[in-house]
Amino acid sequence: MTNSDRPNRNVNLRIDLASIRHNLTCARKLAPDSKIIATVKADAYGHGMINVLSALQDADAFAVATMEEGVALRRSGASKPIMVLQGFRTESNLYECVTLDLWPVIHARYQLEIITKQKLASLSCWVKFDTGMGRVGLRCENAQSIHRRLTASSVNVVGIMSHLANASHIEDLSNDRQLREFSAIRWPDAVDRSLANSAALISRRDMHFDWVRPGIMLYGASPLESSDAASLGLQPAMRATAPVIAIREFKRGQRIGYGGRYQCSQDTKAAIVGAGYGDGYPRSVPDGTAVMLGNQRCPIIGQVSMDSMVVDISSLTVPPPIDYPVTLWGHSQLPVDEIAALAGTISYEPLCAIRGQRHWIDASSNLNVRKIVKDLSTH
Repeated sequence: MTNSDRPNRNVNLRIDLASIRHNLTCARKLAPDSKIIATVKADAYGHGMINVLSALQDADAFAVATMEEGVALRRSGASKPIMVLQGFRTESNLYECVTLDLWPVIHARYQLEIITKQKLASLSCWVKFDTGMGRVGLRCENAQSIHRRLTASSVNVVGIMSHLANASHIEDLSNDRQLREFSAIRWPDAVDRSLANSAALISRRDMHFDWVRPGIMLYGASPLESSDAASLGLQPAMRATAPVIAIREFKRGQRIGYGGRYQCSQDTKAAIVGAGYGDGYPRSVPDGTAVMLGNQRCPIIGQVSMDSMVVDISSLTVPPPIDYPVTLWGHSQLPVDEIAALAGTISYEPLCAIRGQRHWIDASSNLNVRKIVKDLSTH
């Protein structure tokens, strides 16, 4: 069962296609001499793979993780090249690549064995080398023997690629080592090369090569440890909200939530918000993690529960009504990167984990879809 298959709960996700389009434009400006493979794996990082395609039409190709994603994307009507990062695992997968014109990534010996048996001249693929990520990829020193095997099978190799382990840390010396390893690969034919993910696209022009592969930056989160999304000119595409389900008043000294982790230092007015880790919101956030009520930051107090969280609204002049939409992230003052950092993770995780009713809007073409939320702090 996927996130979209689960019964809807309280969370609403507004996906702004105009922001995704803007972020793609940023990627294009940063790498004007490279082609762009827009990464839409993991259901476009939780944003809805099929639904965001209209915002990514200026990309030159798409990348997904699995064969299942690649098949779904092609059958949805996508006509541009589709790279399947995990490639094929079976002979039937290989035939799907040919019939649906997918670009599988060859990263393991068993895939070479399957290709050698079939000799499908109409197959176009990429070859991935492990230059230091330590995940999947063939050995760089075997490039020429791999080339001979693929040439003997009449396979069209579109390009060679690798993946960076520490691109989010600009100063990490392993980035330069991986660049040297990749640049030194001896591939007999002239083929395209691809190395840069979002972080390298932004920070390392020397890694752009022929194709860049932006992912998280397309959805408005920062791929760099040292820079936030706003400073990079990126716009958040997802705004996650959940309703107020109750208003409570607590006395000084009263404890709140599982384990009584939070103790009120004064009389406190709180809103109970109908979202928790059962909806994909990170349970590990500490007391004081912000949500937004209108334009006012209000802190979470106590342990996030499966279905709810408690928010201190003592700073508000007027309490919010029941069903008032509380922003969990995606407000200009509350980026998902902030929530992820407080939870001890990266923005990719909450974006992929959150689930709820998704609504796709295009603010550039229909301004009426923008919902105006009144500022409770002004009452």
